[in-house]
Amino acid sequence: MSTNLECRAHRHGELWVASLVQHNVYGSGPTLRVLHDDLTRGLRLLGVTAQVTITPASPELDRLRRAETAYETALADAVTALTTQGSTVRDTAEATAVSITRVTALQARPPAPLTRTGRKRTS
Repeated sequence: MSTNLECRAHRHGELWVASLVQHNVYGSGPTLRVLHDDLTRGLRLLGVTAQVTITPASPELDRLRRAETAYETALADAVTALTTQGSTVRDTAEATAVSITRVTALQARPPAPLTRTGRKRTS
């Protein structure tokens, strides 16, 4: 049975480095592909068969992922608002600068669940 293992890779000089601490496997390589091969080779030496997912990490990459998530949320909100206001799919696509296919896919998604704010109600 193959398991899925995830790790974060960081640049250290000219190398990518990562570890799978739960298996005491550490790897490095000049590219993410070489790093992946190094980690899976180390796992195989221990008799572990696993799919390894590497997420490159740095403050800049983390900030980029947060910006992408914020954009996706804002886009979904805009599509929902325009749809609710009776905008056509074509107009919504033009207004948001995305494809009609993307608008249609966003319209088909279930609404996001409500989240609690943590504030207490006062009576």
